[in-house]
This record gives sequence, C-alpha cells and structure tokens, in this order.
Amino acid sequence: MSVGVMVELKVEDIAASIKKMKKSDKEMLLLMLSGEGKEIAKRLKEVNSRKVKTLTREETFKNVL
Repeated sequence: MSVGVMVELKVEDIAASIKKMKKSDKEMLLLMLSGEGKEIAKRLKEVNSRKVKTLTREETFKNVL
C-alpha cells in the first residue's frame, strides 16, 4: 500500500523564500542541491561533536606567501 501527496508550489514563492535566507543558509542550500549535502552534513556533525579539529586561519595559510 502506498500513499501519494501532491504539493503545488509557485516558483515565485520559492524564489522569494530563498531571497529571504541568510547567506550561510543559501550556501548550504547550494551544496545540498549540488549533491554535496550529505558529505557536508557529515563533516559538520564531526566538527560539532569535536571528532575532528578544524584548522585556524593561520594554520590554513601557513607558508602560503
């Protein structure tokens, strides 16, 4: 047995919602739509749970210039 649901959304309404989003939320939406969302979500979870340590800005750009 299956159940189906039909939802109608106007493109204009979706665009208006996206315009109201914060920049970071728009970036996350782009990553999710690009197929990178699962990997990014996994990495974010690892960082938030302190399983991995992120690099500081100084560590990231050490010996670059």
